[in-house]
Amino acid sequence: EESAELPMVGAAYAEVDRLYPDTDSYRRRHEALRRVFGVMVGDVIETSAKLLKETGAQSPDDIRHLGRPVIRFSDPVWQDLREIRKFLFTRMYRAPSVMENREKVTKVVEDLFPLFLSQPNLLPRHWAAAIEAAEDETTLARMVSDYIAGMTDRFALQEHARIFGSDLRSFR
Repeated sequence: EESAELPMVGAAYAEVDRLYPDTDSYRRRHEALRRVFGVMVGDVIETSAKLLKETGAQSPDDIRHLGRPVIRFSDPVWQDLREIRKFLFTRMYRAPSVMENREKVTKVVEDLFPLFLSQPNLLPRHWAAAIEAAEDETTLARMVSDYIAGMTDRFALQEHARIFGSDLRSFR
């Protein structure tokens, strides 16, 4: 896995491999992540305790008036987390497959929202009744938003196909 090359993550995988050499990939990943989170939590506790002691703060008000955070990661762990974040954005959050799916979801919302707003009868009966009773446009928009937000990706794509007759699973 590429993530094993990341700081903290690589060390966690190495430890898991040493302790559990025959573990399956799912458990290996789970155990490595558990260790990374453990390092993060331990670092925040240790760093924050040290900073609190150094400040001599005796109350929450003392801490508020310090003008700097005292609950934080150490500089080395913070740098490691920045590298991990960069990796996640490039390889996962902004990966072509994720971006393609985001385009589909955007298209579904852009199509369904105005349609449901103007034709609440297309919604399930209990939603349509509540929406028709809405007192103003803002309340109506909020209710339609809540309905769409509650849809699973699969259901939203199915509804879009049912209403518009197009299958966005192959949309590009």
